[in-house]
Amino acid sequence: MAEIIRNKKPLAVSPIKSGQPLGAILASMGFEQTIPLVHGAQGCSAFAKVFFIQHFHDPIPLQSTAMDPTSTIMGADENIFTALNILCQRNNPKAIVLLSTGLSEAQGSDISRVVRQFRDDFPRHKGVALLTVNTPDFYGTLENGYSAVLESVIAQWVAEKPLPGLRNRRVNLLLSHLLTPGDVELLRSYVEAFGLQPVMVPDLSLSLDGHLANGDFSPVTQGGASLRMIEQMGQSLCSFAIGVSLSRAATLLAQRSRGEVIALPHLMTLGNCDQFIHHLQRLSGRDVPAWIERQRGQLQDAMIDCHMWLQGARMALAAEGDLLAAWCDFARSQGMVPGPVVAPVSQPGLQNLPVDSVTIGDLEDLQDLLCATPADLLVANSHAADLAEQFAITLVRAGFPLYDRLGEFRRVRQGYAGMRDTLFELANTLRERHHHLPTYHSPLRQHVSEPPISGGNYALC
Repeated sequence: MAEIIRNKKPLAVSPIKSGQPLGAILASMGFEQTIPLVHGAQGCSAFAKVFFIQHFHDPIPLQSTAMDPTSTIMGADENIFTALNILCQRNNPKAIVLLSTGLSEAQGSDISRVVRQFRDDFPRHKGVALLTVNTPDFYGTLENGYSAVLESVIAQWVAEKPLPGLRNRRVNLLLSHLLTPGDVELLRSYVEAFGLQPVMVPDLSLSLDGHLANGDFSPVTQGGASLRMIEQMGQSLCSFAIGVSLSRAATLLAQRSRGEVIALPHLMTLGNCDQFIHHLQRLSGRDVPAWIERQRGQLQDAMIDCHMWLQGARMALAAEGDLLAAWCDFARSQGMVPGPVVAPVSQPGLQNLPVDSVTIGDLEDLQDLLCATPADLLVANSHAADLAEQFAITLVRAGFPLYDRLGEFRRVRQGYAGMRDTLFELANTLRERHHHLPTYHSPLRQHVSEPPISGGNYALC
């Protein structure tokens, strides 16, 4: 088990963490025709929108209750009533996700009570689904806010007792923040290849995959998981929860579902991906499609080709808990050495990482660790670009935000195809940094002049 080393610094220098509201907004973007509504000051949503636009390079539908000094002191319930009423009238969303912030949590706002009162006062908006999630900035990180939304979805939108009947071809997938829109798209193709119908929660592959939508800016999400299918999740044949942080959400779903719930930490090792495919094969009763077997063979060939360059390479990591679990297992499975490892806060599963220690800290702590333990690669978000340049190592961008490269937000890392491409990326990076030794010429070497070769035939003795 990994030793958790807690930092005693009074402040964070170059933090790697993102607040809970960012994770909650990210998860909310994966629901159909939804508006995330941040209950806080205007800056709480403005700065969040900047990060999302830089990361996805797309417009982000995000609204705020715009708390001011007066409402912060005297109470901001009226701000919520006004915001919900205006959004329902003007934008006609299918759902609104109301998120708290550090400001509203410190004020003591009970957003669940306010929403219940809104239902009584505005019955004409009963067709709009409302979801309340407590996500204070002063506790946890993006991962906690993201998983809190999924837990609230199951608790508030999925019936406690599943409706009668079992949908034998439908499979639920609870997806962690570690899966990019490209990863989600690949997982959907895996499930559909077995003749099954996937219910992806949340589904970022239909809303934040970088597609050029028709028309002007939309005030609601374009794409995402269907609310009707979310309400029927309890009737599905089986459910998968991919991500260590979704353990509580998986437990809640198991209590409200007729089918079994299978938890997987990630799909970045051959064993975990095989397990996922075998479960799909068992549920569908079909053989594994030829194109999936071919992708697996391509991954195995890539492992052989890249083994010489990756064997023994040290990988430093600074990321959220789910990303650390995925990348540490991936590194160990390919012969690399994970470490040093830095996490933003103490999160479930860190003690189970295959490393000696995990430091709870920031990029300054990682800088000190790299001085003591040099690494060949660094896995972190774009905030670590300067650190990678300082130590002349390659930054493998993962997590949030990724703002200094185009297309990184949808790079595929999971599944057979994602692992294959990641192996080639890492091996090529290490090859470029490899310095060949100059040819050694012995000072005792005898220089023998060779006679010039002229025309004619010569017999070799």
